[in-house]
Amino acid sequence: MRLTRFLATPLLGIAIALPARAPAQVNITVRLGNPVVFTQYSPEVYGDWHTSYRTWQPTTLYYYNGQYYPRSTKGARPVQMYRRQGQYFLPPPDPAWANRGDRRFNYTRKPNDEDRGRAAPPPQGRGRGRGPGKP
Repeated sequence: MRLTRFLATPLLGIAIALPARAPAQVNITVRLGNPVVFTQYSPEVYGDWHTSYRTWQPTTLYYYNGQYYPRSTKGARPVQMYRRQGQYFLPPPDPAWANRGDRRFNYTRKPNDEDRGRAAPPPQGRGRGRGPGKP
């Protein structure tokens, strides 16, 4: 009887300490990178697109949960933009550009009006593109 009581006491203590049902907890970390800030296109900063677009690199950002990221995840919307010297910017709003001005650009992923509304204003000052020149 002593042996039974001796074994039963710790087992009863363990049974009381454990919860009846443990809630399921899952922590998922999505590695998307840092959110990217992009600007509106400005010919004064990035150069006239007719002559400067070859110096721009078409790149895809992914819109997810209110931010733009360099990496894709399930449910993210791809948005094609340009990058030059570490700066991301929207393509020119010129209708001639929209009519396949750059063959490297994926026009099925071109930015929509919401993307254009989220863009920051272009940086101040002159860029290094081949722009219209000094006034």
